[in-house]
Amino acid sequence: MSPTARIARLLSSWAGIGIGVPMLIRAAIGVAPFDVLNTGVAHRLDISLGLCFILNAVVFYGAGRLLGARLGWACVVGTIVIGPMVNFWLARLPTHHAMVPRLLLYAGGIAIIAVAICLVITTELGAGPSEVFMLGLIHRGMPIVAARWISDGLPLVIGAVIGGAIGVGTLVFAVVMGPLVKLGLRALHYDPTKRNEPAHRTPT
Repeated sequence: MSPTARIARLLSSWAGIGIGVPMLIRAAIGVAPFDVLNTGVAHRLDISLGLCFILNAVVFYGAGRLLGARLGWACVVGTIVIGPMVNFWLARLPTHHAMVPRLLLYAGGIAIIAVAICLVITTELGAGPSEVFMLGLIHRGMPIVAARWISDGLPLVIGAVIGGAIGVGTLVFAVVMGPLVKLGLRALHYDPTKRNEPAHRTPT
């Protein structure tokens, strides 16, 4: 993949997360698992949600690195630029009370986030905290779907235990994201289990 294509995918992934997360929030059916952890830590420590995100991201980046995943400059930059994009779209997306538009927002948010996750992983420039942790588990020999279930399930469970916000949509997110990521990476002809090989690609 050319450097231009990698940057284009990276920017597209950031834009996707920037709109996908607010769509889930406005749907009010359930936030992403990592946000359950963020809200739980914020509740327990009485600190801002933004600071909780940074602290939890550092922990997951560290755990993923210890498992063998690579970190990149985009890990840091993405953490900085995605927040303002989320705020931008939160201020513009309307709040709905009817269930049908909320379900449409939720389904659209899930699909956009899944695409964004696959795009950022294939750039190899630095993924989000949940993705780095997932890639670390994959590096240790775990299948993609199982690794995603754990990378979503761990923050979900810990966050729920300490009082984080959780909904039915959170559980659905944790179940479906693994298969969606696997399908997306396959569609992009990218195999994360081959990350130590020069091509980082599935054979053609």
